[in-house]
Amino acid sequence: MSIFNRRLKWVILLPSASIIATGRAEAQSSDQSAETGSETHGLTDIVVTARKQGAESLQRVPAAITAISTDTLDKAQITSIVDVGRLAPNVQLQTAASFPGFANFTIRGLSVNNSLRTLDPTVVVVADGIAFGDPYGTLVDTFDLGSVEILRGPQGVLLGRNATGGAVVLKSRLPADSFGVEASVRVGNGGRFDQSLIVEGPLNDRLRAKIAVLHRKSRGLSEDRNGGTIVPTPTGTAAQLYGNATGHEVRDDVLLIRPTIVWEPTDQVDISLIAEHVDATYGGNDARIIVPRGPLLSVLGYTPPPFSYEIDHDIIGRTKIVTDRATLEANWNVGVGTITSSTGWRKVNHDATIDIDATPFTLLHFPDNKNDSDQFSSELRFASSFSDRIKILAGAYYQHLTMTAVERRIRNTLIVSAAGPFTTQYQEGTYRQTSSNKSVFANVDWTVLDGLTLSGGARYTSERKAIAIALLRTCPGVGFDACLTDRQRRKGSWNDVSPRAAISWQANRDLLLYGSWTRGFRSGNFNGRATPAPAPADPGAGIGPSDPEKATSFEAGFKATFLDRRARLNVAVFVTKYDDIQKVLTSTQSTQTILNAASATIKGIEVEASLQPIDGLTFDGAFGLTDASYDRFDGLDLTGDRIPDPALAKQLSFERVPKYTATAAATYDFSIPVVPGDWSARVSYSYFSKIYTDLINTPQAVQPGYDLVDASLSYMPTEQLTIRAYGRNLSNTNYFDATQTPTWGIFGFGGSPRTYGVEATIRF
Repeated sequence: MSIFNRRLKWVILLPSASIIATGRAEAQSSDQSAETGSETHGLTDIVVTARKQGAESLQRVPAAITAISTDTLDKAQITSIVDVGRLAPNVQLQTAASFPGFANFTIRGLSVNNSLRTLDPTVVVVADGIAFGDPYGTLVDTFDLGSVEILRGPQGVLLGRNATGGAVVLKSRLPADSFGVEASVRVGNGGRFDQSLIVEGPLNDRLRAKIAVLHRKSRGLSEDRNGGTIVPTPTGTAAQLYGNATGHEVRDDVLLIRPTIVWEPTDQVDISLIAEHVDATYGGNDARIIVPRGPLLSVLGYTPPPFSYEIDHDIIGRTKIVTDRATLEANWNVGVGTITSSTGWRKVNHDATIDIDATPFTLLHFPDNKNDSDQFSSELRFASSFSDRIKILAGAYYQHLTMTAVERRIRNTLIVSAAGPFTTQYQEGTYRQTSSNKSVFANVDWTVLDGLTLSGGARYTSERKAIAIALLRTCPGVGFDACLTDRQRRKGSWNDVSPRAAISWQANRDLLLYGSWTRGFRSGNFNGRATPAPAPADPGAGIGPSDPEKATSFEAGFKATFLDRRARLNVAVFVTKYDDIQKVLTSTQSTQTILNAASATIKGIEVEASLQPIDGLTFDGAFGLTDASYDRFDGLDLTGDRIPDPALAKQLSFERVPKYTATAAATYDFSIPVVPGDWSARVSYSYFSKIYTDLINTPQAVQPGYDLVDASLSYMPTEQLTIRAYGRNLSNTNYFDATQTPTWGIFGFGGSPRTYGVEATIRF
C-alpha cells in the first residue's frame, strides 16, 4: 500500500471513530460569539455571524462553514489568513507568489491563478463588513481578530458577485467591557522579531475603545547566495546580462495600527467604528528555477542551484503596500428585528520592483510598477424574526471602486528567440478602471413544521465597468520616457439574479440534515495587461471584457453532535456546474490572455469533526475531496500549431486544485503537579495531493503530494502570562504554490520552509 493510500485510509477511518474535527473553534471571544446550552463539559458550541442574521449556532446553520477561533490561531501560531486555509477542507488560501501581498484563493476548485489585477476573484475576502475589491493587500494579518469564518460554495445571496467559490469573513475583536492591556513579543528564525500592544476598556458607561498596534519584521528565509554556476558560451551573453546581487529576497517589515470605538447610546442602538492602517514593506518574490531549458543552457550556460528555498536573482526586489480602511456599523433593534447599516472605505497604494525571471540575468524585470485603488461601499439591511416560524433578511448594497496602474517591463529579446541578436526592450502599459455595483437581496426562512425549515432567497445585481487603457507594448528608444500613452476605452455592464433554495430538518437537538441549491456569478473582466494584436486584427481585441461566469451548486449534508456532546461530525457533499469559465493563459513570453470558453463539473465531499474523549484533550481534523473535470474547453492550443485542441483541453486538470486535502490535530491542556500554572500542547498534520500549477498541466511544473507538520507548546504560569514555543513545517518539506513556464525555464514560487520561535504575552 502506498504512503498516500495509508494516509487516506487513516483519514477516512477517523470520522467513523468520531475523531476528525469540525469547526475547531474552542471558545470565541465574548463580543463575537457565545456558548449555547448549559453543558459544563464537552465541546463548546460554535457561534457564527457570517449569514448576517445575528449569532447562530454553527451546528444549526444549513451550510458548509468552517469557524476558527482566536485560541486556535494562537496555538497554531498562524499570523496570516494564507495559513488559515490549511484548517478547512477543499480550501487553499494561497498567494499569487509573483507579487507579494496578492491573493489567489481557491475554494471547491474555483480559483484565480494569476496576478492580473483587473481579474476579479472567485473567493471574496470580507473584513469588518468590507468586501475587498482590489486583490492587493488582501493577505490579512490575523492579529487581534475576533473570528474567522470560511463559507464554502457560492454566496450569491449574501455577498453577491465574485463569491462563486466562497468567502473568507473576518471580524476584528471589539473592545472589552473592562480595562486591559496585552503586550506580546516574538522572536524566531529568519530574524523574526514581532511586537504588539493592545490597550482597551470603557471610557464611560456607554463608550468603549481600543487601540491595537503590531510591528512584524524579518529578513526572510529565502536567501540569494549566488549559488548557480555559469559556463561561458561563445556568445558572451551571460556576462552582458549577469548581476551578482546577494541578500534576503523574501523579507517583511509591517506596521499595523487598528483603533476601534464602540458606542451604545441606548439599549437598542450600538455603533462601532473600526479603522486600520497597514504600512508593509516586503522584498521581491522567491521565484526559483525548477527545470532550466532553452536559452539558460544553450546561450547563457547557466545551471541554477538545486531546487530548494535558495534563490539566485540579479537584483533584490522591493514591494511597498500601504492600505487604509474604515468601517462604520450601526445596529438598531426596532423590536420586530434589527436594522443594520454598514459603510466602508478602503484605499491601497502599491509600488513594486520585481525580478520575475528567477535567474541572475536581466531577462524579465518589473521595475517600479504602481497600483492604486480607492473603494467605497455601503449596505443597509433588515433582519427579523416576525414569529417563531419566519425569519426575514432583506437589504441593499452599493460599491464603487477605482483602480489605476502603471505596469512596466524590462525584457531581453532572448526570451522570445535564442537566435539573436539580443536587445533590451522597455515596455509599459497603464490603465484606469472604474466599477460600480448595485444590488438588492432578500432571504426567507419558514419553519413549516417543527424542525422542518424551507429557505428561499435571491440577489439582483447591476454592475458597470469602464476601462481606459494604454496597451502593454514596447516603448520607442531606451527607457520609459518615450512610452506611448494613447488610450483605448471599453465599457461593460451586466445584470444578474442569483437565487438560493434550501430545506433543513432539525431531527433532534443534536442532528441537522439539509440540502440546498444556489447560484453565484463572477463579473465580466477586462485584461489590464492586454498587448497589441498582430495586424490586421483589432489592436484592442484582447482588452475584453470577457463574459461573466456562473456557478450553480447542489449541496447536501448533516451536522451531528453525540457522545454526550463530546463528539461532533459534519459532512457535506456537493456538485457544482461551472459555466463560461474565465481562464488566463500566460504565454512563454509572459503575455496574458483571458479565455472564456470552458465549462466544468466539480464534485466533492467535505468532512469535519471533533472528539473530546476526556476533559482537556481534543482531536481535530478535516478531509476534503475535489473532483473537477472540464465538460468543454474551446480555444486553447496545446500542440503549438495555432489550432485549438478542444479534445485535449477537455482532459486537463484544474490548476492549483489538489484532489485531496486532509488535516488532523491534537490539543492537550494539562498541568504538572510540581510546576505551578497550566500547559497546552498542540500538534497538527496537513496533507495536499498532487497539484497541477499551470493551466496547461506542464508535467515538470507539477507539485507532487506533500505533507506539513506543525507543533506548539504553551505554558501559562499565571493568568497574566503565556509563553509559547512553536514550529511550522518541522520536516522542512520543499514545496511550491505556483509556477511559470517561459522559454528559459520552469520556475516555482511560494512554499514556506521550517520556521520556529518563541512568543511571550503578558496581560494586565
